[in-house]
Amino acid sequence: MKYSELKNERVDLKNSIPLERPFTILFEPSAICNFRCPMCYYQDPEFIKTKRGLMEFDDFCKIADDLREWGKVKVIRLIGFGEPLINKHVAAMVKYLKFYDLADRVETTTNGSLMTPHISTQLIESGLDYIRISIYDKDIRENILELKKLRGNSFKPFIYVKKLASQDDIENKRFLNDYDFADEVAIEKHHAWLSEGNTQRTICPQPFKMLSIRWNGDVICCDPDWKNNTKVGNAITENIYNIWNGDKLKAFQKLQLDKRRWDNESCKHCTFLNDNYVFDNMD
Repeated sequence: MKYSELKNERVDLKNSIPLERPFTILFEPSAICNFRCPMCYYQDPEFIKTKRGLMEFDDFCKIADDLREWGKVKVIRLIGFGEPLINKHVAAMVKYLKFYDLADRVETTTNGSLMTPHISTQLIESGLDYIRISIYDKDIRENILELKKLRGNSFKPFIYVKKLASQDDIENKRFLNDYDFADEVAIEKHHAWLSEGNTQRTICPQPFKMLSIRWNGDVICCDPDWKNNTKVGNAITENIYNIWNGDKLKAFQKLQLDKRRWDNESCKHCTFLNDNYVFDNMD
């Protein structure tokens, strides 16, 4: 199935909560990036002050083992506030998740710059279901061609290549043409990452459907929150099941339902709710 078609199988969140377990769990293999894209939160002076690092493989396995006791989720994504492939254990992480069948699908998002033939082979052999490649550098094309060549007749991982929309229509068309060899290629609209502004909605759906596990085990309940103001626990020192059912997450969900999200420093001015990729209207 194409990556863009996965949303057609979405469950209506507002009529499904509370969930026994989140639909989506994010692991952050790396909070370090090798790119400095002008539209990214890396340009925020406050982000540079945050502590960043790589997730230890033993910590990852501890958390994954806790998930084994809890049950299967819809999707696990290896993504975060950095480039995942900087962590040399990413393929092993995927393999661990697939071996224990912890999710219907496992995905990662990368800028593609570190996809050497060796790493691409590892990702293919790991059983990765979807790889989303964000194009910010013209030299990435050969890496993706090599990945598809190494994949051979297999359809895994599904290769989804994307680029943020340019105001230049010719540039957008050139990109679609240059990467038409991928399984799917798309022009995406710009995302809102804690951007300040006015929002049309008041209740954020994120804390009702997902958990994001940061490189050091901190668990946040909103994936754009690089400020960690939505932290509800630590998956290394606690069990992820207890965090999902814990008082801190319940209190944050209640804050949303009471339409008091302005009481949280990350939520206060966030326009993420206006993002085209936030499908659930909880209001």
